[in-house]
Amino acid sequence: MLSKSNSQSVLKPEEELQVAQILLNQVVEATFCLNAKAQILYVNTAFCQMMGYSCNELLSMTLQNIDLDFELQKWSEQWSTLKQQNCLTFKSRYQTKAGQIFLVQVTVNYVETQGRELGCAVACDRSEELVELSLRQYANKSSIDITDYKQAKSEVRQALEQTKRLSELSERFVSMLSHELRTPLNVVSFSADLLKRHLHQWTEEKNRFYLDIIQVAVQQISELLDEILLYRQAESRKLVCEPRQINLDRFCVDIVAQMQLASGNQKSVNFVSHSNFDSAYLDPKLLQHILNNLLSNAIKYSSPGSTVTFELHCQSQETIFQIKDSGIGIPIIDRQQIFEPFYRGSNVDSIPGTGLGLSIVKTLVDLHFGEISVESAVGIGTTFTVKLPTTYVGDDSYQ
Repeated sequence: MLSKSNSQSVLKPEEELQVAQILLNQVVEATFCLNAKAQILYVNTAFCQMMGYSCNELLSMTLQNIDLDFELQKWSEQWSTLKQQNCLTFKSRYQTKAGQIFLVQVTVNYVETQGRELGCAVACDRSEELVELSLRQYANKSSIDITDYKQAKSEVRQALEQTKRLSELSERFVSMLSHELRTPLNVVSFSADLLKRHLHQWTEEKNRFYLDIIQVAVQQISELLDEILLYRQAESRKLVCEPRQINLDRFCVDIVAQMQLASGNQKSVNFVSHSNFDSAYLDPKLLQHILNNLLSNAIKYSSPGSTVTFELHCQSQETIFQIKDSGIGIPIIDRQQIFEPFYRGSNVDSIPGTGLGLSIVKTLVDLHFGEISVESAVGIGTTFTVKLPTTYVGDDSYQ
């Protein structure tokens, strides 16, 4: 991950919450939070724009004020279902401040933190479905050319497919965010509470132990936010590939040393260079993130005591990086979607992760006009192969 590791760069918990709020306001999906009484507790900028209300106006409302299909009894049943299933999706008609009525699909994820029950929701505009229905009704009642109708229907279907994909991404994002933030935030809250009650009774060593736990948890939140911000940059095409000359052998040796230090030397990484050339022109920052992610995944999903193999083949026209582990492997059903954002393998169980890493890696490889492929067998291991063209431009060199 592209983040600073020194303790001075770690944000304080209250700063992390401010950054998280800024981040959610940058998300294009309309996001809001509410409680069991349907009171709106949080809205992002996109939701305010969708509904035409200010943030303060929405925070003074309940769902009943904007949802034309809201029924208290029905909401109570939906909340009970949400608590049982952790996730609930339904459609409803919302009304904006200007009086416009439109169809939305709402996906709500159940979150319980510090004794509070919350529903974190994403609302997606599904007005296209109403448009398609109107087109069909109009075609049935008039002499409209069937070709024009089919073309309009095709265009609406494409818009619906795009909306469906965005809805699925939104659902994965909210689910991932609520899951990955919950654990470190609970750790911070629990440790801070213990320190508050026992600060003067405990030894300095024990106090330092819990302070270190808080620092690690905050660092996890910081790295999560860094990864999400990098994903947003990649999605909005704000990342630029800036290749310069890199001594690949030295570059890869440094990365392996950093990865082993970060893992506490609990797992071994065996680096083997088959290079015919000492250097290549690649973007060092993007390449570091590609290799860091693939190596950290290989280490994370490998069994204790196993060795990760990292091979480098540097040729005149192409540079090949190959990372092989003997870990849990990737099921066949997951391989088609493994590079999709927020998607995680069906066999990762409780192993932490955002589902963003490989999606970002794929984007960074594409920026180099390269290729990435994967071979895997469940219970045997996985091999990722990255092929990047060796482009000879630029004069700067990696030191």
